[in-house]
Amino acid sequence: EGYPAGLTAREVEVLRLVAAGKSNRAIAAALSLSVRTIERHNENIGRKTATRSKADATAFAFRHKLA
Repeated sequence: EGYPAGLTAREVEVLRLVAAGKSNRAIAAALSLSVRTIERHNENIGRKTATRSKADATAFAFRHKLA
């Protein structure tokens, strides 16, 4: 299944949680990952979607029906 902007399934999972207003710490706990890993996913999401903030990434998620 192809995701917009070349996002991976894990990045979409993280993006959905960002769009739900979750903190990096809460996302890390929910996915059993480190906060640093979530930060890296957020960096990759921002680069791939040309978004610069969680608000921009959230808007992207809603525009592309990912949230």
